Amino acid sequence: MRAPNVLLADELLEKAFRRMKKATVKGTRNRGKKLALLKAQIFSEIIVSNLEKYVREFPSIDKIHRFFSELIDIKLGKGKVKKSLGAVNWASKLCRRIAREEMEDIRRASSREDIAFHLRRIFGRISSVVKQIGDDLERLREVSNFINNLPSIDNLPTIVIAGYPNVGKSSLLRKLSRAKPEINIYPFTTKSIHVGHLFLDGKKYQIIDTPGLLDRPLERRNKIERQAIAALNYLADVIIFMLDPTGHCGYGIEEQINLLQQLKETFSVPFIIIENKSDISKRPSPYIKVSCMTGEGIDKLLERMREILNSKNNKL
Repeated sequence: MRAPNVLLADELLEKAFRRMKKATVKGTRNRGKKLALLKAQIFSEIIVSNLEKYVREFPSIDKIHRFFSELIDIKLGKGKVKKSLGAVNWASKLCRRIAREEMEDIRRASSREDIAFHLRRIFGRISSVVKQIGDDLERLREVSNFINNLPSIDNLPTIVIAGYPNVGKSSLLRKLSRAKPEINIYPFTTKSIHVGHLFLDGKKYQIIDTPGLLDRPLERRNKIERQAIAALNYLADVIIFMLDPTGHCGYGIEEQINLLQQLKETFSVPFIIIENKSDISKRPSPYIKVSCMTGEGIDKLLERMREILNSKNNKL
């Protein structure tokens, strides 16, 4: 999924004026009128063709994978994106009509003054329309950059890692796959989705590290948390829920258990519950103990993943 590179209003106008200035015509008969028509054609065509390209090549938000559609809505608002695409489409049609009208006036012009007047009018009128949609072009550029930097999601069975911020989700992803997410030590370190892959019994699986979640209602979740919810909702075949019993993450174990219960009530997929930092904490519990620092317990986690994934594969 790729989106077109979107020029801002001033950049698009600068491109059109720069190309237009290179226009030349041969011969001397009606040279002024021919040159004006050529300049008008080049200028307007650069504007119109670019605007049409943005509308034509932009991925349809309603037709792409629902996970990506949800991310775009979280980040920028699907309604605003559609409105901006509509404004650009309107501008492209209006600019084409302006060009047609003014070029016809240039053809009928009988003096240099009239030719120059209508050439200035085509520049001015089209420039005004382009500037009028300046905010829309800026929004579409932001959406385009966002789309083109989205992670590549494969059509594979997917394990999603969830939990509170700073419990070690990114460290676990590094242990289980070849992905190398940036790891920091403050809440909401993961501000986007990270994707890795692993092989179990010769089968390839996708594993996703999500931003940290807090124990609170959906309507109070911020944009970072809502990315994690989207991944759980649209991608997860298995959820690894990670606990930090040490409290070093900045949150108590009761808060983390409350979040776990909330997610189990929301998503009807298998859960694997693990406790990280087993090299520090040895508290008794029914959960798999791992240490992303030493690697302790990772084999047990992989074995549990293998059992669940094989069971799901056998049901297909």
